[in-house]
Amino acid sequence: MTTPDVRGLEQLERTVLDDTASLATAPLRQCLMLAGYAHHAELRAWALKELEGYTATDELPPYRKVPAALEVAVDLNPPGQIIQGNTRRISPHQLPQHARDRGIGESAPIRQGVRELAPSCARVDDGVGEAWS
Repeated sequence: MTTPDVRGLEQLERTVLDDTASLATAPLRQCLMLAGYAHHAELRAWALKELEGYTATDELPPYRKVPAALEVAVDLNPPGQIIQGNTRRISPHQLPQHARDRGIGESAPIRQGVRELAPSCARVDDGVGEAWS
């Protein structure tokens, strides 16, 4: 007789290998199920946060902090000229202290869950759709 956790692993394997299954949410839902069978609270908490999102107080895993350059749009109006759309990269140290205190820097935290991110990634018109469908 096969135990529920082994059946869950077999089901997870089938889902991951199934080209028609949604890779955005199905493996995480099954991971939640397996964590429940195995009474693994840490795995369950991780899968739930990945699926639903991280709160502002949650520590983010390193893969959810992506590098992001800080750029500002500079519109100059010297006498007789208008220069627009000129972007400049800036250092976080050039930001006001209150902005640095809020964590604004050269990385962007991704706190949204896969459930929320998947629809925006599924837009086929920008060529990203195949990765999540």
